Amino acid sequence: MKSRIRVTFFILFTIYSLFFVIASALAPVMAHIGQYELSAKLTSLFIYSCHQQPDRTFWFLGYPMALCCRCYGVYIGTAISSIFAIYNKLKINKHLIILFILISCVDLYINYGMGIRVHNTGNVTRFIVGIIMGLLITIGINGLFNIKKGDGSYEN
Repeated sequence: MKSRIRVTFFILFTIYSLFFVIASALAPVMAHIGQYELSAKLTSLFIYSCHQQPDRTFWFLGYPMALCCRCYGVYIGTAISSIFAIYNKLKINKHLIILFILISCVDLYINYGMGIRVHNTGNVTRFIVGIIMGLLITIGINGLFNIKKGDGSYEN
């Protein structure tokens, strides 16, 4: 039963993440073909989940995507890692997880802790760190499903 709930959750989480990935990429496509109103509606879907600064966004067909590079990476990372979690293949070494957490923290510190606009790590770096963060989110949620009731230890 617990496995069925976990699989159902990750299927829904994958669909949710893919919606963000696809809708964000569709916004510039719609603008490119002249569907500006639809493009604006797609972009406005993400107004409360992303700052959408054009200088921190990938541009596609001459228009900005609806999500910034980091947010886009997070949703790609969660979508891909959730697919692995569905099949229970999300097995990552604890040392690698710690390295990913450190990379994420260093990037966030450089961008926010040292002052916004003073230090810029670039959009590709933000995208890669976003993918790492998406992976870490899925690993954390998967870990919650694997906690044994009562003693707090993990099942493998």
